[in-house]
Amino acid sequence: MKSFFSFFVFCYITFNLPIFSIDFPKDHSFHPNFKVEWCYFVGNLTARDGTKISYELSFFKDNLKDKEEIFHAHFALSFPDEKKHLTAQGLERKIGQLAGYTKNKIWSGDYHLEILSEKKFRIIAKPREKDFSLDLTLSINNKDDILLQGKNAYSPKSRKFPVFSYYYSIPRLQTVGTIKVSSKPYEINSGTTWMDHEWSEEQNSKSSLASKENSWDWVCLNLEDGSDIMAFNFRNSSKEKSETFGTYRNKKGEVFYYLNEGEIEFIPGKKIWKSSITKKKYILDWELKTKDFQIHFQD
Repeated sequence: MKSFFSFFVFCYITFNLPIFSIDFPKDHSFHPNFKVEWCYFVGNLTARDGTKISYELSFFKDNLKDKEEIFHAHFALSFPDEKKHLTAQGLERKIGQLAGYTKNKIWSGDYHLEILSEKKFRIIAKPREKDFSLDLTLSINNKDDILLQGKNAYSPKSRKFPVFSYYYSIPRLQTVGTIKVSSKPYEINSGTTWMDHEWSEEQNSKSSLASKENSWDWVCLNLEDGSDIMAFNFRNSSKEKSETFGTYRNKKGEVFYYLNEGEIEFIPGKKIWKSSITKKKYILDWELKTKDFQIHFQD
């Protein structure tokens, strides 16, 4: 299993929960009325010469205190057979069109997302100070392949507080294109990408749970039978017990949401990896349990 780590953003609203009507392709782009937002792509690819490549490309939007928008981008390539991992990142402001978004494009410096239609995207990453790049086209055949992570994409993060985000995924984007490393091109002729898009914290909100106190565990899984799973543990602080939520779409296309306490368990195992650079520890084996399935997975 390939592991990818991202951060999540949430909001705390003390009034009635808003009604949001999802509209594609409009909602593939960023939302000016929300402070924090991210869209990312992770995938496992195969080049024409048989090389296995995994990748991640993420776009983040955040607001400074004066409501100025800033844009982060994270990019990574992994070659599992060679045990090689390459990373790059950028941070830009809107000034001088260095970053921004329109209804059909998101960009931050050397990183671009083109929204070609409701069912098709192009992503480009060409960090100028690195010797690796990516240019991929992603598509699905049916708009029903888009998976809303809750009714109208409303995704609760807690049963104790009205903490939520708007959240949808596209778990099986067909992926083709070109990846280059040290001027060597890899022609990608097959692969699958999982796209996640999430936004929260409206501009007029007075409270936020997007803080250093929050922590979570998250996973997305494409199973061989064609089903897809998303699950996460969320903790409002390090002292609180995890709350677990999840979504399961089976091979028939039926979608099940696990929103109530006890409906899904996301249990850490004992296998640990410690980074020699940051000294942080990461759990490498997990178990997922619901009435519909039980899965153990590890790196």
